[in-house]
Amino acid sequence: MDPRKDETVGNKLKKLFSTRDRPKEKHKDKCSKDSRSSESPPSSVNMGSVSDDEVERRFLQMLEDMNLSEDQTISLREKPIKTKLEMLETYGKKLGSSKNAPDYCARFLLVPQNYSPKQLLNALENLRVNLLNNGVSWVREFNNTSNNGLNNLLHFLALTLTNYYPSCALHCLRCIRALGNCGYGLYALVDHESATTFIAKCLDSDQSPLVDCAIELLSSIALCNAKGYKNVLEGLTFSAELNGTPDERFMPLVKALDCPEVARASLQFINVLVNRSCLDENSFDIDYRVHLRCEFNSLGIIEKLNKLENSLDADIQNHITIYRSRADQDLDDVFERLDSVKCDLDDANQIFHILHRTIMGSKSEKHFLSILQHFLFIRDEPYRLAYFTLLEELIGQVLIQNDGVDPDPHMNILRLDVESTVALLVDALKEADASTRVEELQAKLDAALQAKLEAEAKVQTLQSHLSSGDRSTIKPTSGLEGTLNSVIATAPNILPPPSSASIPPPPGIPPPPPMEGVPPPPPPPPPPMGGIPPPPPPMGGIPPPPPMGGIPPPPPPPMGGVPPPPPGFQSSKPPDELPFGMKPKKKYTLDVPMKKANWEKIKPNMLDKNSVWVQLHEDELEYGDLLKNLSAQFSTKPAKVMVSDSTSDGAASAGNLQGIQSRKTKKLRYLDDKVAQNLSILLGSLKVPYDELRRRILTVDESLLTPNMLEQLVKALPEPQVISKISSLKDEYETLAEPEQFVCKVGDIKKLIPRLNSILFKMRFNERLGEVKPEIVDVDEALQEIHSSKHFKRILELVLLLGNYMNAGSRNAEAIGFEISFLTKLEATKDISNSQTLLHFLINSLDRKFPETVKGFLDDFSHVERACRVSEDSLKANIAEMKKSVSNIDTDLKTYKAQDPNDNYISIMQDFLVFAKEQMSQLEMMHKRMQDKFLTVSKYLAFDPNKYHMENLFSDLKDFHVSFKRSASDLAKKHALEEKMKKAREEQARRQREREDKAILNSSGPRAPTEEEGNVIDNLMEALKSGAAFANGGERSVVRRNRNRVSPAAASLASVASPSAIRQRQLMRARSRNYGDLPRSVVDVA
Repeated sequence: MDPRKDETVGNKLKKLFSTRDRPKEKHKDKCSKDSRSSESPPSSVNMGSVSDDEVERRFLQMLEDMNLSEDQTISLREKPIKTKLEMLETYGKKLGSSKNAPDYCARFLLVPQNYSPKQLLNALENLRVNLLNNGVSWVREFNNTSNNGLNNLLHFLALTLTNYYPSCALHCLRCIRALGNCGYGLYALVDHESATTFIAKCLDSDQSPLVDCAIELLSSIALCNAKGYKNVLEGLTFSAELNGTPDERFMPLVKALDCPEVARASLQFINVLVNRSCLDENSFDIDYRVHLRCEFNSLGIIEKLNKLENSLDADIQNHITIYRSRADQDLDDVFERLDSVKCDLDDANQIFHILHRTIMGSKSEKHFLSILQHFLFIRDEPYRLAYFTLLEELIGQVLIQNDGVDPDPHMNILRLDVESTVALLVDALKEADASTRVEELQAKLDAALQAKLEAEAKVQTLQSHLSSGDRSTIKPTSGLEGTLNSVIATAPNILPPPSSASIPPPPGIPPPPPMEGVPPPPPPPPPPMGGIPPPPPPMGGIPPPPPMGGIPPPPPPPMGGVPPPPPGFQSSKPPDELPFGMKPKKKYTLDVPMKKANWEKIKPNMLDKNSVWVQLHEDELEYGDLLKNLSAQFSTKPAKVMVSDSTSDGAASAGNLQGIQSRKTKKLRYLDDKVAQNLSILLGSLKVPYDELRRRILTVDESLLTPNMLEQLVKALPEPQVISKISSLKDEYETLAEPEQFVCKVGDIKKLIPRLNSILFKMRFNERLGEVKPEIVDVDEALQEIHSSKHFKRILELVLLLGNYMNAGSRNAEAIGFEISFLTKLEATKDISNSQTLLHFLINSLDRKFPETVKGFLDDFSHVERACRVSEDSLKANIAEMKKSVSNIDTDLKTYKAQDPNDNYISIMQDFLVFAKEQMSQLEMMHKRMQDKFLTVSKYLAFDPNKYHMENLFSDLKDFHVSFKRSASDLAKKHALEEKMKKAREEQARRQREREDKAILNSSGPRAPTEEEGNVIDNLMEALKSGAAFANGGERSVVRRNRNRVSPAAASLASVASPSAIRQRQLMRARSRNYGDLPRSVVDVA
């Protein structure tokens, strides 16, 4: 609440309405006469005796007293002397009349009971006319110490507001406005101790004209100077105290917004109150303005402004914009001030000590301790995070109430938005669990891709059986033979062919394959290379059809090159013609020497008709100043030697197994000490009787046999010859040592070690499938991504353009393609400033012309990173080993005979063999499809798969993708930094313009009125209506409203608001503007 003088309401009322200090009537009359005789123009009696110069002087004084404008006085000054003399005489007679005398007008206000209501109205209207028309000198005389006109008007206004003369209230207030319409009168209102209180009381009236006039008066007084602003706030406060509502001093203004007649004036007055510092920055602090807005918010001004947004009045819309933009500006300034000390409040321990010191020894300390004690009851994770998140939000709502009112600590009910808080908390928890959800979805996606690949392999296997006519592998279900036969008969037409993107159709007449290990000769006549004779024409391939008409067959094409022309057609292709209709690459001429793109060119004979290099048209990407910028940025300059650190894998440490010395009660006969020791350790850990272990092996009891047990048993058993020798000593069983007794027990099982290996393979078969199949799926999907990515194709196209331009004039110029390994070198090519790389330039160029390519390529290659972990050799070895194990089981079962009535080996392993064969057939088909796809990609990118292996391809593409993502992130940060610096510069320039505008405004714009100035209130109201009374008006405020504030130190970007601070600002603004739109939840927090 505003500071006010220490006096009681009764004393102040007594002082306001007291007349004990007024001079006597006799003294007042004398003073009035003296004043008139000295200041009024002369009467007609003595007018004829004055000179022409005196007439001019008095005429100019009359014009000044009449408060006429400069344009109005020009025509009057041109009048002849006779006319001016007549006007002076008329003006003198008017001033000399008794009813127009200032003393008479002031005197009737002291005895209103002597006049009828009609006479009072006429007298007030006559006073208003005299105050407006008789000039400043008349106003001075009316308000001198003898007449005391302003006090008399305020006294009479108080009587009208107490229902003594209610019909005269508006006329009396208009007289006060007329008195203040000159500079002297306005300063008199500002200096008066209680004028604003009487005028503020008029705001409680139901008469719209009276309220409108009172608002204009209060606005003018507040705009005049800082003293007037302070008196207006005190008058509003004291008026509310007289009404018994000290907390609602602005309620009449908020209510007035609902009345169309006074809404505009009320909104203008509110803007004067809450934006006073815009006129004088040294008068009021930002905290006080925020406090005033909080008071208005608590009275519901936000709802009123939302309704007024539909108004068609342009002035109302302008002032709504001013109110909101100034509020946003102050809120931004508050956040900037808080952000400046944020770095000192990051330590929880420091904050606790600061807070504890501030309340130590106060009454608040016990409540603070109670809060901390309650925090100890919060349960452990995962509930702790939810509790603290909810408590943080609720504490924030308690401390920063949306309605701008501090909570009453004596009340048990607070308005807390619990429902929205819980909803936000739930959303936050969902986001926290998003990573887990992503992992689950990724697992489901991998399973779906594996099932898809398995289904494709099955379809291809079925197609191969149907095309070869082998239907023995298809076993129809009983009762459906006829249906199945019909389906099989039409199957070749029903089943779709394999995807052309994954497995290309075989060419009709393939060219002879190149000799392995010999580089392909250049086209077209193959010169002898290193003494190696040319290959024979067939070269293992399909020979071309015989020529027609006895024409000898043409010579074979170069190895790995383009197919030969049709028979009978004499080829006249020039030596340098490119295959598949490709056009020669454009030759570039460099103005300055440039750094080179050190790539390996793709040779024409390596191309395939489906190669990506055949489809590229990089010359179409030359736009604007692309190549000019490339020349400027990558011209030759001595480069610093870059030292790259290489890391090597550390050797794995090997653990030592501590031996356990077994007891030897009997001497070993056939086993050596090491084997016996290993068997003793194993048997000691198993703790299973020998007969039971033999039974488990015979019955293939998988419930008791474990893969680890079988693996250790296979490793611990001796050679088969030793097992045979020991098993023949059954009669001497008791004399054998314990390890040899075990071997004697289980050694009678024929082919023991192969049997254990087969059982172990069966138990781990699904596990090994689960390891191999996902690897094949990853590689297959990665190859598909490489082949089908249009963004990757666009990148290759632009790299080819840039590289050919940089290599102009060198041996690597005019390349039709380049090896993929060159992509990893883009990041190592620095520009002349050594701050950016060729990869940065590439991404910048793509972002300008193809912005979707940058974002799209970042999302591509999701399986490449996983595929680069797969070793092609290990994958082949695993499949071959599994296939060999299945073959061994099949061979064993063909000659196997049961060794015991409980021997279940045949029955169990036969079922497993059927399942294993089916799975292995599927696995081999998946692997074959993967290899075919790799060959397709090798043709697509034109590289030799025998030299550039699958691991090399995935490793290079993964490195390029990672570096691409890193460079894109660097550029995004750089652009954000440049944008912030640009905003900082714009903010600095805007503030400079505001200071200049304010300086111009203070020098030539609205200024403090002089005492002799007229039409003061009218001019102030016009400036307030248009928004010119504020430093930058409404239009510039709209620009402010749509920007994010940047602190003064933003040029260094050290104090730019954090994303969390910006979100908090937006939340505060949304709450303050939407307050009252949604129902609130009221909860008991006692």
